[in-house]
Amino acid sequence: VLTQSGTLVVARLPVSAQTARGGIEFDSAWPVRCIPAGTAHSGISTQGGVAFHAGSKSYVAATSSPEPFYIREPNPDIAFRQATEAAEAAGKPVPAPRTVIPEYQRHDLRTTSVPPLVPRFSIDLLSPETFETVDSYMLDVHEHVAAMQTLELESAQAEGGSRALVCVGTGFVLGEDVMSRGRIYVFDIVDVVPLPGRPQTNRKLKLLYTEEVHGVVSAVGELRGNLVMSEGSKLYVRSFANDTLTSFAFLDCHTWVRSAVGLRNFLLVGDVANGLSFVGFQEEGPARLHVLGRDAHACLPIECADFLVLGQQLQLLAADSHGHLHLFVYAPRDVHSFGGQRLLRRGEFSLRSRVVSLRRIIGSSRHVCLAMTFDGSVHAVSMVPEKTYKRLQRINGQLAKAVPPIAGLNPREYRAVPLHRRQNQAPKRTVLDADLLVPVYTNGSVVRQKEAAQRDGTTADRVLKDIVETE
Repeated sequence: VLTQSGTLVVARLPVSAQTARGGIEFDSAWPVRCIPAGTAHSGISTQGGVAFHAGSKSYVAATSSPEPFYIREPNPDIAFRQATEAAEAAGKPVPAPRTVIPEYQRHDLRTTSVPPLVPRFSIDLLSPETFETVDSYMLDVHEHVAAMQTLELESAQAEGGSRALVCVGTGFVLGEDVMSRGRIYVFDIVDVVPLPGRPQTNRKLKLLYTEEVHGVVSAVGELRGNLVMSEGSKLYVRSFANDTLTSFAFLDCHTWVRSAVGLRNFLLVGDVANGLSFVGFQEEGPARLHVLGRDAHACLPIECADFLVLGQQLQLLAADSHGHLHLFVYAPRDVHSFGGQRLLRRGEFSLRSRVVSLRRIIGSSRHVCLAMTFDGSVHAVSMVPEKTYKRLQRINGQLAKAVPPIAGLNPREYRAVPLHRRQNQAPKRTVLDADLLVPVYTNGSVVRQKEAAQRDGTTADRVLKDIVETE
């Protein structure tokens, strides 16, 4: 390392994460630290994932462990007799005569000694120091975690009028002949007296509220301090007061809501079969949700969506199940939007891997979205000023032709959406690829930097400054 004073320092990096627990891997673009999370599970749910609770600086993970699977008692008379015997043994009220016991409440029918294994889900609280499981809440059998986030909900009991709560949406998987159900959970993380010799066990999960609903809760979000939750094809806005959720607005959606993200009085709803919807929230008078605009040209299978903000400009970012990013804008004054009823496409970009989550990082004047994919990569997406975009776009086009690509591959086609999935309404070349531009102006030849900048009528320092401001 060459310091500013001109001294050459020879140093050795810490041991690799592959050879030591908790080590840092510096070979990738970002330093990576691999830490085994949890102590009593076989995997983390790809739907619920991990949520960070800023108040306690703890992590909450939706985990699963394998357990034997048995079919439920199909005979309703036998199921009624078993439920009656179980209630009498436990001292509980017995069911009324001729009551049909729901399938999920019936006893297992053990028809084999080698049953298949299915996941049993739980909500685990991880210590921020050791990342071991310090508390766990076990869900019911066949109950899967579909959504989990830490949300800032209004609360009169908390300082500042709001507090961070962990909201979990689940669904029961019982077969196509059984009506789907789900539950909504609201957890808080409280401080407790730790166990002797284990100071990391000073926090516990506290269940504040739970409710069973008639549909899978596949998405949760926050809107003006209220909880937004999906129940099948319906979307509800619910206030949290006195440890109880109360619904006061709803919206009928298309098929299956996978994403619901709020920003001020706006809500971005992603449907798994019918694309993106931009929704407005009216607080004055009777509270209600009304659709401002939709993606009317295509039925994209939306996995997740979020907002992109730059100053007073707003764009909508959506990721589909094929690993492609789509950019939309709400422009009611544009004649092509039919008064705002249609969301206008502003670009598309391929990540070549399915996006599992979008997280927005809020800055002073710019919001940056991080896109996490199945292959473990993390991509940053942000808006840039128009002048900066035009300057970098011209230089990006020069480098695409001048820089020899790896193995003779086309860098533009690599980021382009496949032909059979492209949308004719999407403008071409509206997204900059930093993987092509940044390496040349950070580690490339100085001569090539100056030549590319001079062809555009600018300087290499000006281009490098644009890159630093963008990042």
